[in-house]
Amino acid sequence: MKSIKIFYSIIILLLISTSCQKENLNKLQKEEIKFYASYSADTQTKATSTFASGNKVTIIGYSSEANTASAPTVAGTPIDATCNSSGLLTPASPIYLPKGNYDFYSVSLNNSTAPEINFSSGISGQLTNEVDYLWAKCTNIANGGNVSFVYWHKAVGIEINITSGIGISNLIVTSISFTPTAPSSISKMKLSDGSIESANSVGSLTAMALNSNKGKFIMLPVNAVNLNVEVIVNATIGGTPVTGKKYTATIPAQNYLSGSYYMVDFTISSSAMQFTGTLIEDWTTQNISGVTLSEQ
Repeated sequence: MKSIKIFYSIIILLLISTSCQKENLNKLQKEEIKFYASYSADTQTKATSTFASGNKVTIIGYSSEANTASAPTVAGTPIDATCNSSGLLTPASPIYLPKGNYDFYSVSLNNSTAPEINFSSGISGQLTNEVDYLWAKCTNIANGGNVSFVYWHKAVGIEINITSGIGISNLIVTSISFTPTAPSSISKMKLSDGSIESANSVGSLTAMALNSNKGKFIMLPVNAVNLNVEVIVNATIGGTPVTGKKYTATIPAQNYLSGSYYMVDFTISSSAMQFTGTLIEDWTTQNISGVTLSEQ
């Protein structure tokens, strides 16, 4: 009888030992993923630049090649992370994943506010103007690997520059307003590529952030529309000082596409403000500091 008890005790100990070994093996097979961030390549230098320290992002993970419209996210994501001065993103809690390959996506507002952008079937909720939406993707990362996110601007940058024409001197622009995109129910981001669907209309006159004689604004993409512009200046016109003179004009209809930056030039004369052209560039790391971003 005693030998039987000893036998069963040994069996129980072996089972416990095996279970512990399996548990330890599973822990060993899960490795921590590290995340890093930079801005997309500058058009001049062709090099990425360091992500701003203190910026917050949201990280979302999937099994490699999974469809973001239908697949479940990996354990521990979505999760917010904060960037330090060296570009390391520190999640609210470490992400450990079992052996395998993974795809990671990330969004940011390019500031220290948590994005709080929720995706359903791979599509975000409705977005708004005056928010610098960033997006990044890094695929086929093995467990325990490093994820190097390169963030791209996905809204639209607008810059309006006012210059003096013949007969104008001492020009000081005191206000620039224009008609930005009117966000609609289709103004949403697609997680798989970061694209934002274009709205179809513009809203009322809205003040731009002013820096000297240049105005800047971030808006959502919009299909071919005219943008109305109103500019108020102080200047010397034909030798006579004038204050609070108002000019209005229209930027000819064109598409304002996700991820593009539009630099628009107007020249002021004594009687009119003339549109002189638009330069369109990929929106990489151009500085639009001074724009007030809304917190979502």
